[in-house]
Amino acid sequence: LILFFSQVLNLQIITTKIDLIDNLLSNTFINSIFVTFCLMVLINGGNFIDGLNGLMLKYYILIFLVIFFYFGYHPGIDKNFLINFIIILIVILSLNLLGYIYMGDSGAYLLSLFTGVYLINFSYNNIFISPYFIILLLWYPCFELLFSMIRRSIYKSKTYKPDVLHLHQFIYNLIKSKINSNDLMCHLFTSLSINFYNLIIFILASNFIYNSEILIFILIGNIIIYLVVYKLLKKYEANN
Repeated sequence: LILFFSQVLNLQIITTKIDLIDNLLSNTFINSIFVTFCLMVLINGGNFIDGLNGLMLKYYILIFLVIFFYFGYHPGIDKNFLINFIIILIVILSLNLLGYIYMGDSGAYLLSLFTGVYLINFSYNNIFISPYFIILLLWYPCFELLFSMIRRSIYKSKTYKPDVLHLHQFIYNLIKSKINSNDLMCHLFTSLSINFYNLIIFILASNFIYNSEILIFILIGNIIIYLVVYKLLKKYEANN
């Protein structure tokens, strides 16, 4: 379905700033497969982080806020659309936090797919911006999925069984043990702490949108911080 969808919209990733990969992407079929792979990683990663109420919605709201404030002056950007879309997401988030609606699988898939398509087109129309800036905007749900796949493969966990070993669940358990509050407040503090960190990364990356080397360095630093924090939280939970 994603492959068909990418073909209908004629989605293309033009450059990765790596000559070997770019040469491969010049082939239409390989480009379509690569686009499909990227979108599938994103939509499944979005569904993973949606396991914590409000986390995914806040994350995508941050992405569109960054696009609006840093690139709203670009002629190809529809500011009115961005404003209206951000308002819609904030309304949905408010209803979500109050317990009236939940995103669910379909909501996570749809919002992640739309965000991926929007950013692919944004990158296509702004070729001067490093593709690693787009990767940094989407790094968290994508790495959450890829890391979980590697982790479950190493430990031979059954993929059809629920997984409660995500980073956000460790952070949630830590906060719940410290503040001894209800689930709503623990979900709120967990999602705010994760997204506050991501906001710092987004702002930092926005100052180097043309510099792929620095953006790659930030991306690697993110992954290292993620792995260190994950290991420390897992060890803390095992000891308690």
